[in-house]
Amino acid sequence: MLYFILHYKYGGFMNKKQFILSGALSILIIVAVISGTVKLLEPKHTEPAYSTDVSNEPSNNLAESTTEEPTTTNTFTIDLSFIGDCLCATDENTYYANCFNDVADEKKPKYFLSKVSNIFLNDDFTMADCENVYSDSKNLKVRDKGQYADPGMRAFWFKSAAKNAAILSAGGIDGVSISNNHINDYGEQGHSDTKAALDAANVKWGEEGSNIYFSKNGFNIAILCVSMYNSYAVDSIKELLTEASENSDYQIIYFHGGEEAIHVPESWKKQACHDLINAGADLIMGDHPHVLQPMEKYKGVTIIYSLGNFIFGGNRHPENRTIIYTHKLTITDGVLSNQSGKIIPCYVYTGDTNNWQPDIITNKAQKKKVIKFMKGKADLPY
Repeated sequence: MLYFILHYKYGGFMNKKQFILSGALSILIIVAVISGTVKLLEPKHTEPAYSTDVSNEPSNNLAESTTEEPTTTNTFTIDLSFIGDCLCATDENTYYANCFNDVADEKKPKYFLSKVSNIFLNDDFTMADCENVYSDSKNLKVRDKGQYADPGMRAFWFKSAAKNAAILSAGGIDGVSISNNHINDYGEQGHSDTKAALDAANVKWGEEGSNIYFSKNGFNIAILCVSMYNSYAVDSIKELLTEASENSDYQIIYFHGGEEAIHVPESWKKQACHDLINAGADLIMGDHPHVLQPMEKYKGVTIIYSLGNFIFGGNRHPENRTIIYTHKLTITDGVLSNQSGKIIPCYVYTGDTNNWQPDIITNKAQKKKVIKFMKGKADLPY
């Protein structure tokens, strides 16, 4: 076709040389046309049709994942143990062979609680009542308890050497209440000497206005150590409870009060404990009667009206039943999520007479009697 066009343009058929030249020219024109056509068919941009860029932004072209990140919780437990009166001393006016103070001079501090210390040394906090004065002061005088007005009146003053405060820490006791009727047996000097002895033994102490605080993993517990001999004390304890709640997540009342030597809590004492729970108390432990009294749950809060004696240097034959009460708190993400308690029946001493060594009861029948009593289903724990 191109040949005839050229031939027509130049007015006739070409010679061989002209033919060759025109053929070459035709080929060049055809190549140029084809090349241009291919060029026109190419896209303007050479980027791939999808992006290989990794971006933090979600793609609108891809289905979004509905799988949520797994949530983790922080859960731990706090194990608490409570015992009653620890009277680690001998009365001022009483002496006999192998009395408490004599044995304390002969034995190492760990002797006294050696049969139960595995519980106390493996919990988070063990609480007791310190029912005596620890002092080495030579000029101490007994407090007037009415003995001068009535020489026939029987009163007791309990004092032990300052070194004997180590009996508590050696046995795993972490804190004690000194809000009781014997902390001032030897006046203010005896009171302050006792605090110093407890400090030296690394035992926390508490009294009205000086709570015991401790924490685990940021969860704070307050123990209010108070005396409560009648219902008039309730209002002042409520005030202390309000103050403690501002500095803690869980508030325990450890009180000393009630009538001695009875196994049934007085009605006023029960009502007082109920009132304190209504005011925010999370757990209530009592002592002072020197015998056990039953437990109760009020609005889900545990009350033990008397933990009884534990170590008792007051005489050779105290009532020989006591308990260790353990209380476990479960904390989840900083908040109390569960709590439970356990009664461990114990002897105050083993053998025929007081050896100042509490021990766990292994006899099944005797254990059952103590637990039955503590649950309010028996009149006596033995």
